[in-house]
Amino acid sequence: MALRTAWPTCMTCEAIPFAFFHNGAINKPHRLWPTFSAFANSASRGCHTCTLLYEAVREPFKHQLDDEPVYLERATLDGDGAQAIALTITLVSPPNDGSWAESSQKPTDGQRPSFQFVPIADIKYVLDAKDVPQGARHFKELISLYVEDDGIYRYIKQSLTTCLTNHNSTCNRVMFPLSGRASQRDNVVNIVHGDQGLVVAPTRLVFVGSEDSKDPPRILDGQECLFKGGYLILSYCWGMTPKDAAWQLTTRTIQQFETEIPLTVLPQTLHDAIMWTRKLGERYIWIDSMCILQDSTEDWQREASRMASIYGSATMTLVAASSSVYGGMTDRRNPLRNSAASLDLQDGSSKSRVYLLPNGQPRNAPLPPPTDSRGWCYQEDLLSSRLVKMTQNSVLWQCVGAGNESATRAQNLEQLSKHPPYRWYTLWYRLIERYSNKSLTNPKDKLLAFYGIACDKAGRAYLAGFLETDPWASLLWCRDENQIQRRPGCRYEEYVAPTWSWASIDAPVLFYEANARHWRKPQLDPSLMDPELHHAEVQTASSFDTGAVKSGSIEISAYVVMTRTASVEPFLFNTKQGAHTYGRRNCVDLLTGEALGLIVFDVALESKDGILLCCALLQTADTGLREKNGTAGLGLALSVQEETPTHLKCTRVGYVQFTSAFGTLCHKRCIELS
Repeated sequence: MALRTAWPTCMTCEAIPFAFFHNGAINKPHRLWPTFSAFANSASRGCHTCTLLYEAVREPFKHQLDDEPVYLERATLDGDGAQAIALTITLVSPPNDGSWAESSQKPTDGQRPSFQFVPIADIKYVLDAKDVPQGARHFKELISLYVEDDGIYRYIKQSLTTCLTNHNSTCNRVMFPLSGRASQRDNVVNIVHGDQGLVVAPTRLVFVGSEDSKDPPRILDGQECLFKGGYLILSYCWGMTPKDAAWQLTTRTIQQFETEIPLTVLPQTLHDAIMWTRKLGERYIWIDSMCILQDSTEDWQREASRMASIYGSATMTLVAASSSVYGGMTDRRNPLRNSAASLDLQDGSSKSRVYLLPNGQPRNAPLPPPTDSRGWCYQEDLLSSRLVKMTQNSVLWQCVGAGNESATRAQNLEQLSKHPPYRWYTLWYRLIERYSNKSLTNPKDKLLAFYGIACDKAGRAYLAGFLETDPWASLLWCRDENQIQRRPGCRYEEYVAPTWSWASIDAPVLFYEANARHWRKPQLDPSLMDPELHHAEVQTASSFDTGAVKSGSIEISAYVVMTRTASVEPFLFNTKQGAHTYGRRNCVDLLTGEALGLIVFDVALESKDGILLCCALLQTADTGLREKNGTAGLGLALSVQEETPTHLKCTRVGYVQFTSAFGTLCHKRCIELS
């Protein structure tokens, strides 16, 4: 009888030719992935085949091969004649790994396995279902049922009790569930918020039910939690979730889910979350895929606009360690690592099935929690007063009152507004810098996934990444050149934000001027060459104020000069980024060719010689900075789209450091940025 895995397989693995597994076939390497990092990313998103292969990769290969192509090769590696496939790469000088040096040279059946590339992993396969070991046959049960140590739940309960008792003023951003107070207005029950007024309860919650079959999990009105206790939140990585996943709330499944959510349809992480909520003695949990209608744009936008309220009002947030929804809360018994993967591969005009077997390779160095690299999870982390972070080896309690992880989590958001302006803005821009390093599956969520933080701290002064209360520093962002190898940057194919916004490009950014305030402290004195802000606006993408926009413009008056780009030889400025030439150009005077500044292009591939650009001065540098590297000012490189007698219509292309020569050639113009 054929067996079929319950977990997804990526299109790359489905494209492996079946002939590759034929006995007697020429062992021609099959190029699986163009880079090791792409292969690792597929494993992290929940591809069953990639997960088994990645788990077999031996240390120290995992963190040294990002740009290497990945191949599959076939060989017999042990005395019983069992076939295996080897994962190989083209690294010229492989890390010292004696186990592979020995196994790849060991004679088997009188023959030596021959590898064209460097082997980094091996995994067995079979072509017949009867040859799949019994322990790897988790094909019928989507959920790997197991029980965590009760000590975990005791630790969390004790930590929560301590927090509720001792951190009332710091961790209870919302006066609930300690007070249990609620008020009625316009037929909507609202949680009483400590300082910010009323916060609307979540629209829906998952009631976790009990062991009694007559009391199953189900979706209910979120207001119920106001009278019967608080709610938890699950922060997790979706991974390779199909659009028609049976566990997602849609207009088709909502009627059934309001009666019962069948536990059998839930992937491991969501199943664990409900079980954990029960064990912790709580009744309700908020899970985005089960509490927001996934096929309703209107419902999604409305709920996304309430993220700050939803996370700020929760009793605590459970952060799952797994890199996909299939891996479980702690990832310790991830079913993708413990069950055989079935591949339906093309075999002539039909398809044949191959089974890849888990090899139980121990992971010597656990990877950092995958939620640390995700954009949505970053917001969830910041907005939650209490976090329970699961890893493969431990369970960690974090809360604002305990003061832990304060260096990496901006836990004291409530205190930001009490700092002097230079300190407030420094912390604010660091939040953006860290967020720009995170990944998002959907680029359209770039602004949306930060909006909960933005509306919580900046309110209506925040426009698609721009702060009206601090206009010039919020425009003076720069692509992080130190990460050019890992993330060189690109523009999104679809509209995400105006070009003047840090959210308009897919790249980590830095705010040099804002960060300089930390050591400079006071604001710079006004200058005769300072720009003026006339108007700023954005047009939201929906009727809900969610942060996502479909257009935006800023109108300023600033000193400008028309320049053309030239190669960066020699360097204009002696800065710590001076070694970076990729994505840089000098801007020079059109007539004399004199260097007026250095442009760091927002997208490195857009930097070319001979481009006509308008360079606008936004900030005159202070004396200390000028003496250090010759910089006389900071500004933007703009591409002129339209010119009229009164103003220029431009789009942003880069960040500029000016020399003092700029001041003798510039003149003031009105500029409209879009």
